[in-house]
Amino acid sequence: MNEITQKNNDFLSIYGKSHRLAAAVFIVSNIIDQGEELRTKIKNLSLELVSMSVKLKDINLLDTRKLITNLEKNSLELMSMLDIACVSGLISKMNSSVIKEEFRLFISELGKFSEGFENSKEVSVRGVFAESAVLNIESNYEKINTPKEKVSKNTNGHKRKDLRKNTVLDFIKGHNIVSIKDITANISGCSEKTIQRELLSLIKESKIKKTGERRWSKYSIL
Repeated sequence: MNEITQKNNDFLSIYGKSHRLAAAVFIVSNIIDQGEELRTKIKNLSLELVSMSVKLKDINLLDTRKLITNLEKNSLELMSMLDIACVSGLISKMNSSVIKEEFRLFISELGKFSEGFENSKEVSVRGVFAESAVLNIESNYEKINTPKEKVSKNTNGHKRKDLRKNTVLDFIKGHNIVSIKDITANISGCSEKTIQRELLSLIKESKIKKTGERRWSKYSIL
């Protein structure tokens, strides 16, 4: 693999990692009421995370080190914002703790990368931004509470589905009685059909109840 190809691959790895982190934060922050200043702050920081990763393309060694430091500071600030949102009851403790743990791992790997970068300009960052379960809210929680031999690896589709279901549940908890349109308007990237499937799943799990039929249907916590 030539130097140009390697450099492009390293950049794409960085961008992909920051994009997944930002996406996870966006999904969780979407359950916060639109008027909350914290929601805007968290989303802006997430966008900055992605923007900084884009700037890593085609910059020199000194600027790269500075940008890595800024990525670490941004991650720490996002972790603090998630803490505040959790304490305020705006997002669930589980979602907050799992995403913060992903950021802690991210920062730790950035530190290792910076140390290695001092010795070699050709060091690859592929390992730093390897695929991780950023969106695996439920899976990570289960790993903590399940014996090691019983822990199984979920697919990316299952990870996103688990997070989406938890986000829908959190939204209902925070708004008492809601319709499908209420949920769809506040959780981006999900169609009404997708939300409907998650609601049916939550009903089967006896976590929520449904009143009314068709367009008059409402959902609330049991």
